[in-house]
Amino acid sequence: MPSYRLTYFEARGRGEIARYLFALADIPYLDIRVNLKKWKKIKGDSKAPFGQLPILEVDDKVLCQSDAIAVYLAREFGLAGKTSWDEYRVYVVQGAVTDAMTKIIGIHFEEDRTKKARHQYHFSENFLPSWLSAVEKVYKEGGTSFFVGDSLTLADLYFFNVCETIQVFSRGSKDIFKSAPALDELFDRIANTPKIKAWREKRPKTHF
Repeated sequence: MPSYRLTYFEARGRGEIARYLFALADIPYLDIRVNLKKWKKIKGDSKAPFGQLPILEVDDKVLCQSDAIAVYLAREFGLAGKTSWDEYRVYVVQGAVTDAMTKIIGIHFEEDRTKKARHQYHFSENFLPSWLSAVEKVYKEGGTSFFVGDSLTLADLYFFNVCETIQVFSRGSKDIFKSAPALDELFDRIANTPKIKAWREKRPKTHF
């Protein structure tokens, strides 16, 4: 079995999908977490090809870019779907999640308070209901209890991870699903998957 070493910040962020994949596959790995101060000191001497985290060291190889790492691990662990159509659906969800995260990150780093409040309102009242409706449609088109096939895959983890972030962004409210009840059920189904539940209970507590 390969040895795995995941390095990321003291947060869930772009590293959590990989952590979920390791948890589901029950594969041991080193979960290395660094704060921003330490990262600034070691960044120049790090193995990160683009000077960014996360990176995943697999024996003597260094993998970078969070989505690429997630796809690699999902395929290694049998969580990427079984057909080209399955993979297409995974990438649809991945793209939708990227759209939502781009909005959230932009708002998070907005320094003008007036603009920030306006963008937050637009996100909650306009973008999010429309986004959830589209994601729910994709989910229902699959005709099963998950986005891809009849078992949990990378697509479900993408959805689950971004919704955890949206809930924090919405001050912990589960009302984010009021316009998409099927996604509410899916979120709870994933949250109660034994290995996901166990990881969430023992992982370090972070805001994001």
